[in-house]
Amino acid sequence: MRRIPILLTLVCLLALSAPAGAEEFSETVAVARPGRLRVELDRGSVEVLTHPESSVHVSAEARGLGANGVAFELVREGDDVVLRARTEEWIEWLNAGPRLNVLVFVPPDFEVVSSSTHALITRRGAVELSYPTRAVGNQPR
Repeated sequence: MRRIPILLTLVCLLALSAPAGAEEFSETVAVARPGRLRVELDRGSVEVLTHPESSVHVSAEARGLGANGVAFELVREGDDVVLRARTEEWIEWLNAGPRLNVLVFVPPDFEVVSSSTHALITRRGAVELSYPTRAVGNQPR
């Protein structure tokens, strides 16, 4: 019985002493205008700005514990462009993890939809930011 607390302590110390790491991501996708960007992040902060080009450009970084376990992705899904960042599951139990900082440039006639529950999204310029309504039972709220 005494081994379990000792093992848990050792595992926690090993996890916390792991190198902090960093992960960087930069990608551009050409788009038709107008359009929509969906942001799906587990955590972090996203700043959205407009630019005159017909493209969505993302520059992102993850820093801190578990940063090497972050996977950024910018893909097309139908008419939407989707930005995702997921962390590895082992980080979640620590209730800590990498800090994600994302800078996104979109055309001025693009709508940005947040599907994120734990990410802070800020906008500058004429960016339209919306949050989809979530259904509770059969009633939208």
